[in-house]
Amino acid sequence: MKVLSEDTKFAHLGKPGTAFTKGFERRLELIKKFVDFKDKKILDLGTGEGVWLNEFVKLSSPEKVFASEYDPEQIEFVRSTNPTIPPDNIVNCPGEKLAFADNTFDIVFQNEVLEHVQEDQQVLNECYRVLVSGGHLIFFTPNRGWPFEQHGMFIGKKYYWGNIPFLPWMPKFIYKKFAPHVKNYWGWELDKMLKNSGFIIETHTFVFPGFDGAVRKLGLLGKLIQKLFFTLEKTPFKAFGISHVLIAKKQ
Repeated sequence: MKVLSEDTKFAHLGKPGTAFTKGFERRLELIKKFVDFKDKKILDLGTGEGVWLNEFVKLSSPEKVFASEYDPEQIEFVRSTNPTIPPDNIVNCPGEKLAFADNTFDIVFQNEVLEHVQEDQQVLNECYRVLVSGGHLIFFTPNRGWPFEQHGMFIGKKYYWGNIPFLPWMPKFIYKKFAPHVKNYWGWELDKMLKNSGFIIETHTFVFPGFDGAVRKLGLLGKLIQKLFFTLEKTPFKAFGISHVLIAKKQ
């Protein structure tokens, strides 16, 4: 666990992925089972460093792939690392006020973004607004059933970066005292917010971590751990997964 200053930037905006890992590959293969990405107009909301964009280009086409990002410092980096996507497709704006017209996208995607925004219900409302009729919102976001807080915690003037055991299971007033910078969700909370925005929920399931690091460090033992948890996704124990997987459709 690292001890950092309370004003550490990623503590408040989220720490974006820097590579399209095997864990991300696995997430993509999962959602492709439910939604056809071919030739679709796609928005990666909260793109971070843009690691998903190249995969969406392969599934659709560069001119149909868009990204939004709240952190203006990331915009030029994302444009420079995704040169096939038109620069104007990569936009600096908050999720609560997307800089796109109504009925623009076939798919809006978020990977671990909703937990970092100021107004999560408003973000879902905006996703609904910019989707075409019959379009899909697809997102991953932390599950309160997972026993570790992945985003660290604050104590006094210090930020403790690491996995904090059992914090997500604490009553919300305790959780928010130590983790005011992030959210996690029970399933019923997400279902309610999506319905409030007008969505029809088509898929709500869970994933466990990819355990890529465990495989690298532990070899065969890491692979066994990975296989065990991937098997649990096919059982009721999936409710303890690290993230919700939500796929919802605009009516």
